[in-house]
Amino acid sequence: MSDYGIPDGYRKMDTFPIHTYELSSKHGEKYYVRFNFRTELGFSYLSTAEAAAIQSADLDYFTRDLYNAIDSKNYPSWKLEMDVLSVHDLEKVDYSPFDITRLWKNGTFHTVPIGRLVLNRNVENQFRDIEQAAFNPANLVPGIPGPVDHIFRAKRMFYKDSQNYRLGRNYDKILVNMPVYEKTYVRDGRPPISLNMKNAPNYYPNSFHGPVPYVDEHRPWKKLQVLQSISVDLEPAWYFYNYILEDEAHRQRFIANIVLTLVPVTPPVVQRVIKLLHLIDQGLSERVKAGYEVALAAQQAAANTTPYETMSFRRVPSAEGHPTHEPQQFSMNPKK
Repeated sequence: MSDYGIPDGYRKMDTFPIHTYELSSKHGEKYYVRFNFRTELGFSYLSTAEAAAIQSADLDYFTRDLYNAIDSKNYPSWKLEMDVLSVHDLEKVDYSPFDITRLWKNGTFHTVPIGRLVLNRNVENQFRDIEQAAFNPANLVPGIPGPVDHIFRAKRMFYKDSQNYRLGRNYDKILVNMPVYEKTYVRDGRPPISLNMKNAPNYYPNSFHGPVPYVDEHRPWKKLQVLQSISVDLEPAWYFYNYILEDEAHRQRFIANIVLTLVPVTPPVVQRVIKLLHLIDQGLSERVKAGYEVALAAQQAAANTTPYETMSFRRVPSAEGHPTHEPQQFSMNPKK
């Protein structure tokens, strides 16, 4: 509903995962982070009318804009940052940082810059480089055990299962999914299987200097237990409206978009939405209700207004004595 939902192309939007990742240092210290990509072109948005016009005429607007920018060497770039909470910080915050529906509150974390992401080359083969790509949340580098929320745990299983079905058992041996340097005991089976590790042993342990399992000796073994509560389910929405939408013009567009979606629905649904918005913020619900009443009245007035007068007839006798119809009034002028 807000401007963040209608960016002006991929190049002018920020992006971030919804999960909170656990990181561990070589000293056994644990941190909880959220990664963010901030566009270096500056965030830009479309109005609702502009987005509707583009969608009706050019469904590939985002993709074409990105492709043409890279092709013309106007490479889009993003700053990679991570918002960090320590274990001690977790004890001080009044919200669950592991809730994927929640934004972290400003002032409760510190941000660390990591690097830049620059897209400097378009794909050469859409099927080979894009359609066959298989991203798996279970493939994490040492030092990142992964988020603790249940949604991410489910993804670890379902993503691999989906890729097995879509691309085959050896999807990780397709060129786009292969590591640059590979040492593995996983081989054979359904194609493609590439070089298949040639004549290296496929068992462990062995005396042929094969790969050994990685053991993260510095990883803390204490598990964090997350207790969920529904008492603050609406608090993220209140925080977003009151603190993220700081610009009044942005709030007005936000409310106008809500009203736009409420006009076509039935009154009972509208009442439920207004009640829910009242639980989030009383001022928000009042402004949405007022906007809805104005929009509904305008729609009803437009429906009851006939743009042109209609033709009416009266029966008059013809020369042969048979009744006929004669136009009584006709006007192409709109009614005043």
